[in-house]
Amino acid sequence: MMHPDQIPDVADNELLARFIVNSNEKRPDGQVSHRLFMPYKWVELSVNRHREATLEETWQVGSEVAIARNKSLYGLANIRASQCRVRTLDVVPAPILPGNPNHANITGYPAAKEDQMAIANELAAAIEGSWIAPPTRGN
Repeated sequence: MMHPDQIPDVADNELLARFIVNSNEKRPDGQVSHRLFMPYKWVELSVNRHREATLEETWQVGSEVAIARNKSLYGLANIRASQCRVRTLDVVPAPILPGNPNHANITGYPAAKEDQMAIANELAAAIEGSWIAPPTRGN
């Protein structure tokens, strides 16, 4: 994880993880639904930076997110920050200290639901590869 006192801006080439905690956010073909990138009621969307984090640390954060939301962790989808900087969107550091200095937000979603959906469809189509299931315990 990044040092909490030295949080850099989010670079365009950074890989971001969006945790899948609802079964309707993933598809059997490895792609994700636009629902994964809908900003809910806050018009910003939580992501986690891979920067300086081990894969184990990233999955631990995902598990904590699922537990905090009383959900299941189905997996994660990776997307480049540059792919999230479309239309009015930006990606900004939003560390949750002390536990997660790698937290960031996609900001700048429009207020209108149909505009949010159009952007969410673009982001869902821009994930890198397929969504990834969490590692099984004990393997």
